[in-house]
Amino acid sequence: MKKSDSAYLIGATFVSVFSLTYCAIIRFHIRVPRYYPLEHTWRMIKQPGVPSQGWYGIVGLALITATLVTALVYVAIRYTGSGEKQLTPMITKLVGIGVTFIMIICAAYVMIYEFLRWGVF
Repeated sequence: MKKSDSAYLIGATFVSVFSLTYCAIIRFHIRVPRYYPLEHTWRMIKQPGVPSQGWYGIVGLALITATLVTALVYVAIRYTGSGEKQLTPMITKLVGIGVTFIMIICAAYVMIYEFLRWGVF
C-alpha cells in the first residue's frame, strides 16, 4: 500500500476512535481521573463541593485508546502483506464520508450533552 493511502487510513482511524471514545466516556459514565486545581492533585472520585476538571481525564483516555487502536491498524496495514494494493477512489471517498459522519454525530452529541448539563436549553 502506498504511504499516502496508509497515512490516510491511520489518520481516519485515529480521528474516529478518539471521537467515539470521547462520546462513550460521556454516555456510559466511565470513571476517569479528575484534576483538582486548588489541591494540585488527581483523584478518581468526584468530591462534592470541590472544583475539579474531568475533561483532562476524558481527553487522556480518548487519546490513549485512539493511539492503541491506531497502532494496531498500523501494524495490520504494514505486516499483512497488503503489498502494492492501493485504495480505490471509491474507498477513499467512503472512508472520508464515514469519518466526517462520525465527527458530526459525536460533535453534536457532546454539544447537546454539554448544553443540557449546563442548562443552556
